[in-house]
Amino acid sequence: MKGNVLVLTVSRVLWSMSDTIVYPYLSLFILALGGSKNTIGDVYFWGSLAACILYPIGGYIADKAGRAKFIGLATLLYVSSFLIFASAPSWGWLAVAYAYQQIVLFYMPALNAIMADSIPVGGRGRIYAFTIAIPEAVRIMTPYLGGYLIAVYTLDPAMRMGYTLSFIIGIVVAFIRLRYLKETIQTREGIGKDIPKIFVEGYKNVFDSLRWVFSNIRGYAVTTMLLSLVGNLILPFWVVYATEVMKLTAYDWGLVLLIGGITKTIASLFIGSLVDRIGSRKCMLLGFAIAIPTMTLFTYMTSFWVVVPVYMALISASSLMWISSSVYLANTIPRTTRGRIMSALGSGMSIGVSGGGYASGFLVFIPMAIGSKLGGLIYTYNPAYPWFLQSIFLALGMMCCFLYIKDPEKAEH
Repeated sequence: MKGNVLVLTVSRVLWSMSDTIVYPYLSLFILALGGSKNTIGDVYFWGSLAACILYPIGGYIADKAGRAKFIGLATLLYVSSFLIFASAPSWGWLAVAYAYQQIVLFYMPALNAIMADSIPVGGRGRIYAFTIAIPEAVRIMTPYLGGYLIAVYTLDPAMRMGYTLSFIIGIVVAFIRLRYLKETIQTREGIGKDIPKIFVEGYKNVFDSLRWVFSNIRGYAVTTMLLSLVGNLILPFWVVYATEVMKLTAYDWGLVLLIGGITKTIASLFIGSLVDRIGSRKCMLLGFAIAIPTMTLFTYMTSFWVVVPVYMALISASSLMWISSSVYLANTIPRTTRGRIMSALGSGMSIGVSGGGYASGFLVFIPMAIGSKLGGLIYTYNPAYPWFLQSIFLALGMMCCFLYIKDPEKAEH
């Protein structure tokens, strides 16, 4: 690894030292500040809708004006969100912080595009795997550390300490990106300083992106939208289900995430080579085959020692899906439109596993918002139902993948 790949991997390593201290426990923090199960769903619902606002603009800027400097400057905006989290007096302020954070993540299409630009064809599976495995190796201890801090200091002060640490480390990450990322777009048109024009052109380009997506990778788009909807039924509720239904402590769940992190690190190294050898489509199908029965099995686990192997299988399936779909998109989308297309679809496919990849893109944010809203209602009615529904829809996703997703004959550079 060198150049941009090295810079982005180092950035992720630094993030890994802080973000997973707090993110797995955000739902518990919402409850502690006066929220309910439905409130958790509402926070994620409005966050997903807020993310739609600027994503098309981020993709447009990435393709027209360049990626490197945009990523560094926008990272500073993202980092500022941690100050709101750290000082939030109520769950309403957590909702504001989360919505703002999702809005300023509009640099993600540029980040995903510059990574895909910087990885050579033929080794994308292995290099994507390393960019996941190395930060994951560093972050192995941080969810456990979050659970430990909660056990020692109680939830509220532990979360505020974690968000403060995230802010400090985020400033360092922004500096590294501004200083060391190199531009990958050779011909830049420039977009000027006419902000209304940028918005008009950015949103006009949405239709071009949609035409390309549904003309070239319709099967992938439908599958990832489906998984985004059902993935958000469960994504906010892993720690809630573990602590309320399974009767694990936050410390116990931190240990589960610790073991899951070790599993993800080791599995990713094998998965990358597997994707390069047999192709993305077959690896996606394997991920579906593992996840479908295991999602339902999770709800029957009643103690720490039986949860662990099931979660290890789920995190392995999630890694298969994320790495193989990331390679598929990099191999399929032309470099000149990569930012705009990735603003629609993100950089990979998520199955809603806590600690797995995070789906993004304006085509998936609305299904994610609907899933979050329904997730709170369904979880309140019966906590196990979101996982049952996930298994059913994963089976539909597997069918879509089998019938409609094909590896490209020639990979894009």
